[in-house]
Amino acid sequence: MTVWSLPIYFEMTQTRVDIDATPAHLMNEGLPPSIPFLPDVVVHHEEGALVSGMDGEFLWLDTDMQPVAQVSRPHPMRLRQGVIANGHLIGTWLDRELMLACMGAIPVGSEENGQPRSELRTSIGTRTNHYPAGTSWAHALDAEPMALATNGEVVVFNLYRRGLYGIGLNADEHWRMPPPEWSYPKRRPRNQETISLHVHNDECWMTSRGGRVQRRSLATGQLVEEHLFENVEAPLEHHFKHGEHDLLCTTDGVLTWLHNTVMIKQAHLSGPVQDASWDSELNGWRVAGWREEVVVSEAMVDRRETSELPVHIVPYEGGALVLYNDGSWDRSPFTAPSVDS
Repeated sequence: MTVWSLPIYFEMTQTRVDIDATPAHLMNEGLPPSIPFLPDVVVHHEEGALVSGMDGEFLWLDTDMQPVAQVSRPHPMRLRQGVIANGHLIGTWLDRELMLACMGAIPVGSEENGQPRSELRTSIGTRTNHYPAGTSWAHALDAEPMALATNGEVVVFNLYRRGLYGIGLNADEHWRMPPPEWSYPKRRPRNQETISLHVHNDECWMTSRGGRVQRRSLATGQLVEEHLFENVEAPLEHHFKHGEHDLLCTTDGVLTWLHNTVMIKQAHLSGPVQDASWDSELNGWRVAGWREEVVVSEAMVDRRETSELPVHIVPYEGGALVLYNDGSWDRSPFTAPSVDS
């Protein structure tokens, strides 16, 4: 039995601004080619990454962020979330206008193109379902997918107001749980909305917008513990996690770095965070902010203004590559030695 066999319904740190003095022609040397569409979601794996676009475009890259395939569009929907396991992208797709959502698995590197969006529109109200091209399995979803995570063996995902599900890599159902109930003393708008799922050790961590997190068994989905992140403001927009390191970001740009639930850094940025990546050489976070690039280490918080909006930062060769919302790349002026010095 699969999950779709039954109906599913719809110290505050002072920061400094660093002026990049690196000549432009040196900054642009050796950069990857621009992404030829508006980049949205970036999913990394051992051999590279996938960049997906606002209209469902796919471009597979190697570890140097160089294209290894042609641009394709397996499905005319925006990729909502994605993880890579066992050589496959397991993703969810969502079109809010058409009120359509689905989930499926596509082999890494696939260049197949799917149906045009007009086909999806004309199929509404019929028994015809259109799924991403090249999938090894796919299913329609009747509720919005909110978050997705995997440990490489079990895939956990949450559907809005419908529940939490654990499945295998071939979509076989392991368990299902009802929507989580949260111990908030007062009901506030969207407090209980799920913003992230992370697999840590043998547990699944589910984070809500109000700042509470539930630890659940990865084997059964049963609740282990619920707690509130200390010294973390809300409402939250993002929860990034790397091992025992947690980066919590509010909707107005306050970020808090915790290690083993103890606060390491907190900073006010100029606006909401777009994305963040852990950099093991920096031993800290690289953050794509609102028209700014930010690095957060134990020593300090450094930042620089950018003319475009950064959407993703890739730690690379002691520094980082910055991807902007227009598809262009830039080389970060922040390297691990310079940040720590």
